[in-house]
Amino acid sequence: MSQPPPPPSNGLANRVLLVVIAVLLGVLTGFIAGVIAMALDAPIFDATKWAGATFIAVTMLLLKIRELLQ
Repeated sequence: MSQPPPPPSNGLANRVLLVVIAVLLGVLTGFIAGVIAMALDAPIFDATKWAGATFIAVTMLLLKIRELLQ
């Protein structure tokens, strides 16, 4: 039986994957914040501001955590 080849050791794929996950989680939380704002009868402009701010905050937080763990 032959062994499968080891994964690449440079970690570039891991870093890219973590950045993509951070952005996707930011999009998801921004969408959820916008939906909650609309459910609370906020004006569309305020809901958009809340969703955008949530996206930026969550994405930057996750990228900072990724940076600190390396």
